[in-house]
Amino acid sequence: MKRLLLLALCLFLLFTGCAKKSTSIQAPYFEVKGIDGKTYTINMYKGKRLLLVFWATWCPTCKKELKKLSEEADTLKRAHVNVLLVAMDRDRDAVARTAKEHGFNIFPVAVASQQMLMDYPGVRFLPTAFLIDEKGFIVKKFVGEIPLKEVIGQKP
Repeated sequence: MKRLLLLALCLFLLFTGCAKKSTSIQAPYFEVKGIDGKTYTINMYKGKRLLLVFWATWCPTCKKELKKLSEEADTLKRAHVNVLLVAMDRDRDAVARTAKEHGFNIFPVAVASQQMLMDYPGVRFLPTAFLIDEKGFIVKKFVGEIPLKEVIGQKP
């Protein structure tokens, strides 16, 4: 009887441990100041998909990925994906200059607040992007390359 009970417990743990679990979590609230003077909050994107991209002016990979995103702005727009670029730098002028020089200013560009950096602690490498769905849940996180097909919802 003990063996049967132990076997049943093992099978239960095996199957429940292997069950696919949802990895989406509620995106933390943010409020950041854009280089255009506007304030951007997560509430502005309620009911919309948002690609929130953390980057820095000194990061060559960031510049490459943001250039690719900028070139695909129309594709992202048609797929109803909004993009907000959040710089990790403190120097607003350097952020504005870099965004303009590299053509990223096609999207809203903001400078991360200290609160935002605390609320999004998984940003260790750049660029890091979070895809947030219409309900405000983070459904994907990308570190480094940002695969456009996954962002717009196509299978790679």
